[in-house]
Amino acid sequence: MAISTIKCLRVIGVREKLAEAARVLAMSQCFQPDDPLAFHSDIKMFVPVSAVDPNSELLDRFTAAASSCDVEFSITDISGKEFTDETIQEAAACVDKLNEFTDKRIKLEDQISQCEKEIDQIKHFLDLDLEIDKINQCRYIKANFGRLPKESFEKMQAYSDNPFVIFFPTSSDDDFYWGLYISPIGNSEDVDRIFSGLYFESSGVLDFDGKPGDYYEQKRKLLPELKQKLENLKAELENYKKENADRFNFYYSWFTDQQKQYDIAAKAATYSKSFIIVGWVPAEDADEVVEKLEKIESIECSLTDGKKEMKHSPPVRLKNNFFTKAFSYFTEMYGLPSYNEFDPTGFIAITYTILFGIMFGDVGHGIVVALFGAFMKKKKNPLGSILIPCGISGAIFGAIYGSVFGYEHLLDPVFHALFGLEEKPIEVMKPATTNMIIYIAIGIGVFLVTLAILLNIIISFKTNDKEEAIFGNNGVAGFVLYVSVVAALICSVLLGVSIANPVYILCLIVIPVLMIYLKEPLGKLAMGKKEWQPESWGGYCIQSFFELFEYALSYVTNTMSFLRVGAFVLVHAGMMEVVFTLANMSSGFGYVAIVIVGNIFVMGLEALLVCIQVLRLEFYEMFGRFYKGNGRAFTPIKALADR
Repeated sequence: MAISTIKCLRVIGVREKLAEAARVLAMSQCFQPDDPLAFHSDIKMFVPVSAVDPNSELLDRFTAAASSCDVEFSITDISGKEFTDETIQEAAACVDKLNEFTDKRIKLEDQISQCEKEIDQIKHFLDLDLEIDKINQCRYIKANFGRLPKESFEKMQAYSDNPFVIFFPTSSDDDFYWGLYISPIGNSEDVDRIFSGLYFESSGVLDFDGKPGDYYEQKRKLLPELKQKLENLKAELENYKKENADRFNFYYSWFTDQQKQYDIAAKAATYSKSFIIVGWVPAEDADEVVEKLEKIESIECSLTDGKKEMKHSPPVRLKNNFFTKAFSYFTEMYGLPSYNEFDPTGFIAITYTILFGIMFGDVGHGIVVALFGAFMKKKKNPLGSILIPCGISGAIFGAIYGSVFGYEHLLDPVFHALFGLEEKPIEVMKPATTNMIIYIAIGIGVFLVTLAILLNIIISFKTNDKEEAIFGNNGVAGFVLYVSVVAALICSVLLGVSIANPVYILCLIVIPVLMIYLKEPLGKLAMGKKEWQPESWGGYCIQSFFELFEYALSYVTNTMSFLRVGAFVLVHAGMMEVVFTLANMSSGFGYVAIVIVGNIFVMGLEALLVCIQVLRLEFYEMFGRFYKGNGRAFTPIKALADR
């Protein structure tokens, strides 16, 4: 529910120590390099390092070869181990060996596939007592092998006057005759056109010596031999993988380690015999990293707080507790906060869970969604951890509504035992309750819009943006205007009391409107800027008028959007009422089946729609008022992946 503190680290030293410094930073697992030339105006003589990993090509070949052989790597500790030119040659030999296995496997698989294809093709012509090679060698006739639909075979009588339209079947199945037709070379095009119209499907040229039966037996004997060779090759590969597993892990670990070091070194800038590296480290790791770097001779380090480096956009790492952590998925979906911005994850976690529960209120459905979320979490799906609290919230509000799998009075005995009530206190479908639900939904909207405006005021003051904090439509002026209009409407419509007298209107509505209208010049004056006047007052007034009109619409539409919260409460009750109406038309198994299927349908549809609608309320009705999401993620370079 916060942003982790980060520090800017500058490393300066002699060029000969660049590789050693890069290794320390890579092994720290917590350093994100940045462009040093963007941080210092006094290092114009420095130039970027063009560091290229000489083994990057070998690493790519190694990982590709290993992937084709299903070799799985695990990162190992390579400290204290040497990687010489001889080791590189050994690694290259492993790559060649793995590629050799792959080539042999592909060749055998192609041979097996071709053999199976030929067997499947030839089996339809086993009764043909002719030598195929002699047929193919004929100079004056052309043979076409394939299959003809049985309906087309019967239609061939229409071509009885053509002596060349004859099909010789050799086998058949339920739908086709398999065989061949023979035509003189001079008439082959016309005959081919006729058979094409009869939907003849060619099997291609049968290219082998001898009779189909003999060739079929030859291929049938060859197929198991090829499969056995493939199995032997796979067994040989598995043995090779087991024998060399440690070597594979060592090569991969070393290659990856070197690659990450070069990634950091490539971000450095050098001049003459010196280098400089600039980047970011978490505050809790900064001192340890500096201590290790300063053990290197001729290396100097300095740390500055991220807040003092705002013009360089410090990267962001969210820090949340067990409950809010899952909802960082939504925050990252919208955009990470800037380093000095408010992390809205906690706000999302609370409001999303509550709004989902209100809109999805059913004890049974909520429990099922929570269990489904637990299943998704086990499968490493990020939405699973979100569905668990949302399902629990739905079950809690379902208990308040007294709804269990659509049975609206199943909990009446509980209410009677605990509170002495004859039935549940809230009957959703009653007209009076319906009106109350609508009013509560609008009230929730007013509260959350007001809260979003207050958050924007706090954030704007925190970032010293007085123009937005005081004069913005989501600043103090907007807060006073919105609250004043809402208060006047509540008193007039619900309480029958009019508080909108001339003084109220002037002080709490007109003045805030003028402040919003003149936001830019007033904001510049508040910031002490000398050039506070717009370039053209006419253009500014016209633009501000339309912006003010847009702001007024946003207040209304954002608030009214929360009507969907109450609407879904009513929709659930209405849809389940339809389910039970249909179920009551049947009995026995039919009743049970309709209730079960109806619950599954309603639960799935509502869960999907409620998830989307609540997220829409978060992003459009609330986030737009206080959150920008222009931050960048903290992505440190790690020496060993997956460590």
